[in-house]
Amino acid sequence: MTSDNGHSRQQKIERLIRLSEGKKPAEIDKELAVEYDPTPDEVEAIKAFLAGRRLPQYKALNGIIKLVIDHPRQEIGMAVLMQAMGISDERLFYGFIAQLTNAVSSDGVADITALNTAIATVAGIEPRDNLEATLAVQMATVHVAAMRHSRLMLTADTVERLELQERTVNKLMRTFTSQMEALRKHRNGGSQKVVVEHVHVHEGGQAIVGNVTHGGAGRKEKGSQSHEQQDLSVSTSASVLSHIEAHRMPMPSASGEGKARVPLSRGEGRGAKG
Repeated sequence: MTSDNGHSRQQKIERLIRLSEGKKPAEIDKELAVEYDPTPDEVEAIKAFLAGRRLPQYKALNGIIKLVIDHPRQEIGMAVLMQAMGISDERLFYGFIAQLTNAVSSDGVADITALNTAIATVAGIEPRDNLEATLAVQMATVHVAAMRHSRLMLTADTVERLELQERTVNKLMRTFTSQMEALRKHRNGGSQKVVVEHVHVHEGGQAIVGNVTHGGAGRKEKGSQSHEQQDLSVSTSASVLSHIEAHRMPMPSASGEGKARVPLSRGEGRGAKG
């Protein structure tokens, strides 16, 4: 059971006793604080959080957006931020910051939280050069636009506006997915690498390790068959020619030598008799 201020009945009694002893409320709160032992997973989460880089944050000071770098040396803090965004050119850095600022602005007023989120998104992609930084800035901008139109989709008051925002969100999210694929291809050289670590071959089975080309044997058999057909056609032609040579009748020469009577067919004989 707890009281209105969040303390249990026993804690309230303890507080009254300590107050009667002349102790201050802050001192009493420290004494009554419940010790908590974090779990192993929570310890790992705390270590990861503390090991992360603290990037500079944008803050609005006197109505002006100013980059506040949490570092003893401003130039070193700037170098850390540029490295996190994968940028090596200071002019490119300021240009990207201006583009991200415009992307998160509405009616001429920049959303500081959205700007810091966009910068963290670019840094989270971990660009390795200016080209990847350019793509990362585009991805962050598309993400900001997708979230903005998602809010408009949820607050649409007509079916037409709902369908319009739904199509817009769908296009933006598909664009973001395409950008992720473009980044993957750029980093991997446009090829996918599949590593097979274990191959299990059961009894009676076979496994082939290496490049396998299908259809090679079929082409070879087809080629052999064509050669066989070609040889068969040549032998048949030779047989027919030899048969013609064997039964060829002698033809008369210009001198009359070798002249022989050519037998007439039955039809020709009857025509001659008639």
